[in-house]
Amino acid sequence: MIDEYISGSAAQLVERSRKLIALIPRDLPRIYDGLSHRCRQEIAAALAALRLVSEDQTLLAPQNRSTRLRAFRRIVGDLDSLESTGIAALSRAHSDDHRLNQLVARIASEIRYPLPAPTCTTLSHDYFYINPQLGLMFLPLAEGHFSLHLPDIYHELAHPLLIPQHDPLIEPFQDQYAQAIALCLQYTRSEISRLERGKSPEGSRIALRAWESSWVRGWMAEFFCDLFAVFTVGPAFAWSHLHLSLKRGGDPFQVPAYSASSHPPDNARMSVLLNGLQLCGFANEASRIQEMWRSCISRVCYKSQPDYHVCFPKGLLSRIAEMAFIGAKDININLVTLGDVKTVASKLNKAWELFWQDPAQFSVREKALMTEIFEG
Repeated sequence: MIDEYISGSAAQLVERSRKLIALIPRDLPRIYDGLSHRCRQEIAAALAALRLVSEDQTLLAPQNRSTRLRAFRRIVGDLDSLESTGIAALSRAHSDDHRLNQLVARIASEIRYPLPAPTCTTLSHDYFYINPQLGLMFLPLAEGHFSLHLPDIYHELAHPLLIPQHDPLIEPFQDQYAQAIALCLQYTRSEISRLERGKSPEGSRIALRAWESSWVRGWMAEFFCDLFAVFTVGPAFAWSHLHLSLKRGGDPFQVPAYSASSHPPDNARMSVLLNGLQLCGFANEASRIQEMWRSCISRVCYKSQPDYHVCFPKGLLSRIAEMAFIGAKDININLVTLGDVKTVASKLNKAWELFWQDPAQFSVREKALMTEIFEG
């Protein structure tokens, strides 16, 4: 029965793939061409794998039924994911998506982004994130009408730069990223050795192993993407981080005790951002943001614990910022200066200046600023 089931379902999956291709509009602006091409490539690869599952004599052998079923399920999963991301973004693209795509293209041009600009969609169910394989950036539905979180676009642009692509233009940034991970692993392993020599509680060693895994699985990527954003859009990204932390964050000092986490705590991220601002010439702004951050954290009664300082020593965070700065300069991106008031970066920093001038009236003033941001 399993063979008959796979044969019948495979035929249906072929028709579903054809339907997905048909759902890709033919009249979208040219900026969607890259995503459209990648989606077609992914569907073609899935269909080739499906033919293998349907026709390969080895897989058709009775003893390989479970292997054949697992292969079929992987294809189904791949197509399901593509349908809910790339194809959905193309088939549901509307005017807000078009505006954001034009903005992302301008940002990429201004900072001399070394890869093709990703396509943007407002299909996010949470916050900003990117699918590097598809080159597809997700933003919340209404985000294109508000300014204070738009600096996060610069953070998401950095994620594809960390994916190995055999591209010599971006390898210097990736080299610094790899060296930074190695540095942090060296630190955590030295701490593990120190604790083992001192016969520390098992819980301490478990926490250190969780931190070790976290550096590889996500922390360093987030730090490097945060720093890339600071180097290309400036203080606006640090303000955006404060904004997001106060709106949605938890304990900004919490470190994992048992299992790895994907994102470092918000205070560590802010510390790295402030180091980054110092490196690219925004010492005064860094001091102001630091003062505001400390005031906000103290007022909501969060306090750092000893394990936080063991996990994120100041010297280590400072070194990470320096390594990211070297990597960013070595790939020849345009570092932020804010001297040209016409750039998107200047306007996003202006948004935060206007906010702090009169927070209560900012939402009224923001409307004119949004027109300015999007019309260039």
